Amino acid sequence: MMQRYIWNAAALVWGFAEATLFFIVPDVILSLIGLQRGVRPGALAAICAAAGAGLGGAVMFTWSAVAPSDVRDIVLALPAISVDMVEAARASMAEHGWLLATFAGPVTSTPYKVFAMLAPDAGAPMLLFALASVAARLPRFILAAAVASLARAWLGRRFSARTLTLLWAAGWIMFYAAFFASMPS
Repeated sequence: MMQRYIWNAAALVWGFAEATLFFIVPDVILSLIGLQRGVRPGALAAICAAAGAGLGGAVMFTWSAVAPSDVRDIVLALPAISVDMVEAARASMAEHGWLLATFAGPVTSTPYKVFAMLAPDAGAPMLLFALASVAARLPRFILAAAVASLARAWLGRRFSARTLTLLWAAGWIMFYAAFFASMPS
C-alpha cells in the first residue's frame, strides 16, 4: 500500500519538476509504473503527474509574469530549447490562442514549460491555464502508462520482469540520445 503512495508522489514531483526546469518527461516514470504495476496504478500515477505539471505550470506562469526576461534566459539555457522554438510557440499562441496552443503543445517537441512561460503575455488567466495544462497533458501521460502495461502483458510471457525493465531503460536511453542529438542547444 505504501509503495503506491511513493510511486504517485514520485509521479507528482516529476510532473512538477518537468513543468518547471527539469528536462526529462514524466512519461519515463509513468511507463515504468505501467510496466511494473499495471494500467490502473499507471493511470493513477498519470493523474498525479498531470496535477504536478499543472502546479509547475502555475509556478512558471507566475514567475514569468513577474520576471519574464529572467525566466526566458533560464528556460533558453535548458537542453533542447531554442529561441526559434520559443518564437514558434509564441506565434502559435498568437494565431490560435493560448488554449488551443496549450492543447496542441503535447504533440509537438516544444516543452510544456515554454507555453507556461509565454502564457501570461498571451492573456491566459493563471488558474485556467493550469487547469487546461492538466487536461492537455493527461491523455499522453495515461497513454504512456497504458502502452507500457500492454507491453508487459504481451512481452511478460517471453521475458522476465528484470529483462523488461532493462529493455525499458534501454529504450528511454536510446530515445533521449536521439532526441538530444537532434534538438538545438
